[in-house]
Amino acid sequence: MVIKSPFITEKVTNMIDSDNTMEFLVNIKANKKEIKKELEELYDVDVISIRTMITSKGEKKAAVKLAGDGSANELATTLGLL
Repeated sequence: MVIKSPFITEKVTNMIDSDNTMEFLVNIKANKKEIKKELEELYDVDVISIRTMITSKGEKKAAVKLAGDGSANELATTLGLL
């Protein structure tokens, strides 16, 4: 499984509202294509772009920009994050 869990902080909450973007912790070996494919299959959303980064703890995060107005907000609500 590529996606481990959603990553929520106060900054991410602001990104959900302003940029329609969410962050997820992902497998360290996963690439952007694998992340996009799994997100679209699991949550039935359209992904515009993905930025990945390695945290100082050695975990990989993916910032995912979703298509459609309010898609990130709807997904976060569905996952019980907001």
